[in-house]
Amino acid sequence: MVLSLLSRIAGDRGGNFGLMTAILLPVLVGAAGVAIDVTNALQVKNQLQGLVDSTTLATASAMSDKDMTAAEANAFAKSYFLGQAEQETEDGSQSPAQKAARLKALSDGSTTNASVTNTSGNGRTYNISMTMNYDIALTGLSHVLGLTTMNVSVSSTSQSGREGNALSMYLALDESGSMAWDTTTVNSAQKTKQEAYSCGNRSICYRTVTNYITKMQTLKAAAAAMFSELKIADPQSELIRVGADSYDDQTKAQQAINWGTTDVARYVKNLPDVPDGGTDATGAMTNAFNALKKANTTEASEQAKKKNTSFERFIVLMTDGEMTGNSANWNSSLDTKVRALCKQSKDDGIKIYAIAFMAPDRGKSLLSTCATSSDYYYEPDDMTGLIQSFGEIARKAAKTDTRLTN
Repeated sequence: MVLSLLSRIAGDRGGNFGLMTAILLPVLVGAAGVAIDVTNALQVKNQLQGLVDSTTLATASAMSDKDMTAAEANAFAKSYFLGQAEQETEDGSQSPAQKAARLKALSDGSTTNASVTNTSGNGRTYNISMTMNYDIALTGLSHVLGLTTMNVSVSSTSQSGREGNALSMYLALDESGSMAWDTTTVNSAQKTKQEAYSCGNRSICYRTVTNYITKMQTLKAAAAAMFSELKIADPQSELIRVGADSYDDQTKAQQAINWGTTDVARYVKNLPDVPDGGTDATGAMTNAFNALKKANTTEASEQAKKKNTSFERFIVLMTDGEMTGNSANWNSSLDTKVRALCKQSKDDGIKIYAIAFMAPDRGKSLLSTCATSSDYYYEPDDMTGLIQSFGEIARKAAKTDTRLTN
């Protein structure tokens, strides 16, 4: 009888359209709602993926920089994630209670797992993984099908490390007169200063001018950043040896290579605040090569005392100018000599990092040739760039790294 009834209904042309519409309409409405919600879910998932990726990268870097424990890293990751999520997922239409509920859901749905593994020597590997499960409220259209929420899940893993790379490094630093010139960076501690000028009748007047950071001040800040990175990589001063020499048109007294960064940091700090003179890096580069060359067994002997059976040798050559000697004009002979010293050093297996800081074209040409490769050449044009360059060189040389691994 039921089959007969259904057969008659199906065959009834009078109300068939209305009946089918009544049957299919909820399904069609629900399908439309699901399509909208799936699109929204994909957007939310991409947003959350970016958040957890940035969180694990920041945490892995912080673990290495601050030598965090696993517990400290987990707490850092949670705090960092919620801070970023509060900004990235902000919805101005939400009430304070709704906002608090959203952040609680994000917090409850996130899980972090940090670990620290000791490797050879002072080496360590830092790992941080994060998973995120978050329920998205669906539109009213999907409610027709009985669907109220959709779960989105993302994960990320990042790793940083200190390989404990033994190295001997020599800095050849420019202290010529142009290093007293201003950069484009304003001194945030004192944004203006009084400048004297002649105002007629042999009188001296003063005017207020912008107080810029000088190149020498920038060099000292950048070198301090480098030494801080090297100290993090070798807190016990058992892997890293550093020395330095500065130059204008004369070669200054050098700081012999020694363990750690204490001596070289003092040397750089004591460079003249208002330097003068021309530019001639031949003496400093000669001293750098002589200190590091294979024929000089001092570094190999000192590294062996710390049971460092292998180590790398680096020169960091920095200038803001071109080779002029004791003049204001470019000296092709000095330029050629520096190029030859760079080649001699590289042929001996010494790696050269070269930094052309706000330098003219001839200075850039010289240093780009001196650098071991394009990865070893830097061309910063402001304070931030120089600090970043010195910091990156330290991390590269000490082989500390942070990367996303998933």
